[in-house]
Amino acid sequence: MPTDEVLLEVKDLHKYFGDLEVLKGISTEVRRGEVVAVVGLSGCGKSTFLRCINQLEVPTSGEIIFEGTNTLDGSIDITKLRERIGMVFQSFNLFPNMSVKKNIMLAPVKLKVMTEEEASVKAEELLKRVGLADKADEYPMKLSGGQQQRVAIARALAMNPDIMLFDEPTSALDPMMVGEVLNIIKELAESGMTMIVVTHEMGFAREVADRVMLFHNGVVVEDCTPEKFFNENDNPQVKEFLSHLI
Repeated sequence: MPTDEVLLEVKDLHKYFGDLEVLKGISTEVRRGEVVAVVGLSGCGKSTFLRCINQLEVPTSGEIIFEGTNTLDGSIDITKLRERIGMVFQSFNLFPNMSVKKNIMLAPVKLKVMTEEEASVKAEELLKRVGLADKADEYPMKLSGGQQQRVAIARALAMNPDIMLFDEPTSALDPMMVGEVLNIIKELAESGMTMIVVTHEMGFAREVADRVMLFHNGVVVEDCTPEKFFNENDNPQVKEFLSHLI
């Protein structure tokens, strides 16, 4: 269950790409332990919003306050910030020339967060957690898409992040593999991990999220509980969005 502690606060966030304004003043708060599902049609700014949070994209203006610190302050160490903000992409982004275990160990060792021995133990624990204990020495290309995404989740967890960002983690998967990845994310939610999940999986948003945020043309047009979002919502933009899914 979410706590009262605000872990992440976004204030009036804008992002331009040239003359194109993709984010038009996003403001929200995320509490520790909260699971926020971000939904919306393609091109509405969802992924850009996530990428601004860990500064894969630099916001044009606004504030992002994470654990009490404005992360857009030029003095912030971005590498240190990303140690605490885990991110999982739709395209896995695993290193093909490294074993599964080495992929997971790489960041903690390279950033001197753990010794090689500690990272090895951690990698084995995480592979067990995502149901891939027997794949430690395999290479990513030998795995299914669902297995690769579970490795990517384990890799993000290796840094012991305080929040996890998921950018459409199942969109590149065959339908048969979607469930195995969503189950891992659901287990993380049940363990109390704070998460923002950009997703097209409405069943997941309905069952797992504490809040659903609907993006439309770079603004948040609804931000409410799943129950209200799916069952008793008079917002015409919510109705239009849900009509596209039927």
